[in-house]
Amino acid sequence: MTAVEPTTKPEARSRREVLCGLMVALVAPGALVAACSDTTAPAPSGGGTGTSGGAAPSGPLAALADVPKGGGLVLQSTPKGPLVLVRPTPDTVKAFNASCPHQGTVVSAPAGGTITCPNHGSTFDGATGALKGGPATTGLKEVPVKVEGDQVVFA
Repeated sequence: MTAVEPTTKPEARSRREVLCGLMVALVAPGALVAACSDTTAPAPSGGGTGTSGGAAPSGPLAALADVPKGGGLVLQSTPKGPLVLVRPTPDTVKAFNASCPHQGTVVSAPAGGTITCPNHGSTFDGATGALKGGPATTGLKEVPVKVEGDQVVFA
């Protein structure tokens, strides 16, 4: 006589288990895409200064000696938002809104006469803020500043 091994039927899945598995399979890829996407919100462009009557905020932005000749520096927090100060000549200091017009990422300090957005590589002229290369479609907005003594202040 030969031995017969018992056979087992695979367990049937309940409707609830099938639907839950289907939901996970459909939702997981969308959650992964959302988690990996760039959600940087654009910074406000222009707009008010947070002061009444249009008066310029007071107080120094930086010491003139801290702004390298032929270069510049980025100020992350000012009453007018992030600024990039540039010093194209020994006697000239300019300021530009440091938020890239493309998606609002704060740009880097000028290097070799060019301001670069680290997010997508837009480039701007370090002396004028003019757009050199995209994906941004406009240049950096100039913010009026002046030198008073040895300090850079809002004009």
